[in-house]
Amino acid sequence: MKKNNRIISPLASFNYHLENYNGLIRDFRKNNDVSHIGSMLKDCYTSELTNKIYQYDYDALVLTDISQNILWVNDGFKNMTGYTKKFAIGKKPSFLQGEKTSAIVKKQLRENLAFNHTYSGSIVNYRRNGELYLCQITILPIYNLDEKLKYYVAIEKDETKLNRSD
Repeated sequence: MKKNNRIISPLASFNYHLENYNGLIRDFRKNNDVSHIGSMLKDCYTSELTNKIYQYDYDALVLTDISQNILWVNDGFKNMTGYTKKFAIGKKPSFLQGEKTSAIVKKQLRENLAFNHTYSGSIVNYRRNGELYLCQITILPIYNLDEKLKYYVAIEKDETKLNRSD
């Protein structure tokens, strides 16, 4: 009688553990992002925002005041744009825009924020090294406990790498 010996590839096992590890890192980063935002927004409704952050697959988070001055960015912002937190804080997100950023998209973004206080779409932005990238962006309003608009949070995903056919 022959024994049926199965060989389990160490590589398959490694891939499984790597996926699990990457998931844990992603969860850790999201928990860290939620913690930072929560500490900055003590006087605001944040439970819906927290749920959205956990739902979205994102590369960067950007917190601005209602004048759209950047107050905080997560660590993923530097990975996506090449700009440090220190450089970004105090600037408007428009510093990422350039020649190929659509004027129509910029107008839609401004109008949506002015009337609906939300925006969802894609915009062409520029990295620090001058390389352009397509950024899927969802901008959500954050209200204080008196239901007054206080902040915006932008949930951003680099779509460039998703659209490449390497």
